[in-house]
Amino acid sequence: MNTGPFSIGTVILGGAAVALAGVLLVGVVLPTSWEAEATTRVEANPETVFAYLDSPEGWRQWTTWPDSGVVRSGPSRGRGATLAWDDQELGQGSFTIVEAEGLRLVRYEVEVSGGAMHTQGSFELSGEGTGTQVSWHESGDLGRNPLMGYWAFFMERAQTRELEKSLGRLATLAAGGLAPEYEAPADTLSTGAVR
Repeated sequence: MNTGPFSIGTVILGGAAVALAGVLLVGVVLPTSWEAEATTRVEANPETVFAYLDSPEGWRQWTTWPDSGVVRSGPSRGRGATLAWDDQELGQGSFTIVEAEGLRLVRYEVEVSGGAMHTQGSFELSGEGTGTQVSWHESGDLGRNPLMGYWAFFMERAQTRELEKSLGRLATLAAGGLAPEYEAPADTLSTGAVR
């Protein structure tokens, strides 16, 4: 093989550099934002369902949370209720209820890694006979890291599946008719994550 004035090692390294530059260039062009939605009917009244959505303690019973370094602050439910974590595996982050209106709407925000990744979400509830229709919408921005563009590209499908699974757990829990148990804010909560 004739490589001209360049050695085989130079050609290989040059080719790898061009390929890496191409991957990064495509990553810069890909969108870094994503959206996901899921809807389900829960065989429980809106009061029961809402009680699982307007507080971090309610969420901890039907969604996955970090295993360690969890700290609660703010009110126990409603606007300002916050759960922050510093977990060895998942890093630092926070979850905050930003709005809880009547028995029909809950909005929240999640920040991870000091705001490098930001997610906003909402639940809309409507009574349907003896049950409740729950619509969950989530959107996020993964920041300007060119490699995150690839993640955002697949995020919508993956996150939609996660929302559907979590809504399934919520529906099972709420259909049991039990109101969620609330804990008073403490410096550190030691309970494990729901899996």
